[in-house]
Amino acid sequence: MGRIPEVVLRGRGVVFRLEAYVMRVVRGRTTWTVPLTAIDRVAYTQGRVLLELSGDAVQDGAFTLITRNATAADAFVQQVRTALTRLPATGQGPTHVVREDAGRRWRLPSLSAGAKIALGIVPYLAFSAIAVEEGAKAGLGDLVGFTMAYGPAGWLMLYFGWTEVVRDALILRRRGITVPGRIRDYEWRRIGEDSGEWHPVYEFRTLEGQRLVVTQTAGHAHKGGRSLVDVTYDPLSPTRVRGLRDKGLTIRGTVLTFFGVLSVLLMLIPLWLVISALLTA
Repeated sequence: MGRIPEVVLRGRGVVFRLEAYVMRVVRGRTTWTVPLTAIDRVAYTQGRVLLELSGDAVQDGAFTLITRNATAADAFVQQVRTALTRLPATGQGPTHVVREDAGRRWRLPSLSAGAKIALGIVPYLAFSAIAVEEGAKAGLGDLVGFTMAYGPAGWLMLYFGWTEVVRDALILRRRGITVPGRIRDYEWRRIGEDSGEWHPVYEFRTLEGQRLVVTQTAGHAHKGGRSLVDVTYDPLSPTRVRGLRDKGLTIRGTVLTFFGVLSVLLMLIPLWLVISALLTA
């Protein structure tokens, strides 16, 4: 067996690293070590490098890397194919894929919800007092007072509008793959004591043939019927999905994000007043 050249291919959130008779797949803080004997096929089509594994090497049977660099992708695929031809003719060898999850990064000790709220409210109240006082001196007392009272609600609007609606929509628009699917059911998730949302549960198959049942993170005000729909999923995170376009969902995300951004912009006024006061003290 000849020497296998090492080569690295980087894509959207995924790295393929061909080393001596193994392929390392890195996604986030997780690394899979794949023996070359476990690789059944490698191909590059339509901006996607597909690494299919033999047998039940991993749960979904394949790894996918998305890249627009066709030159690098073609070179990588050619190197892997060359490496596969240099394996023993008997086809024997280890086929066990090893997964390693890096330890979690250091974080603050877990706190109760009440403690987290207290840690946030106390500094915010102190900041608000200084901002309102300085705003009164500058003739902006009413505006600063309104901003400080409205700020937390605006931040929550921005958070929910971005995380539940806008972010996934942008990601799926950029790299989402649409396949036929169906609405299997609806899951009710409570928001308040007397309110909640219906989250559609989609059933579909990825391009690699993996069957998935995924609940959409963004909910709907009304429960619909079970029907066949086109499902768009993120190949790097197949649990991020969207079904039919929902105008109400889009409007809600746009409104929440708009008022959230507005609250952040308004917060620049008291922030500037407080900084100015501290610098001239």
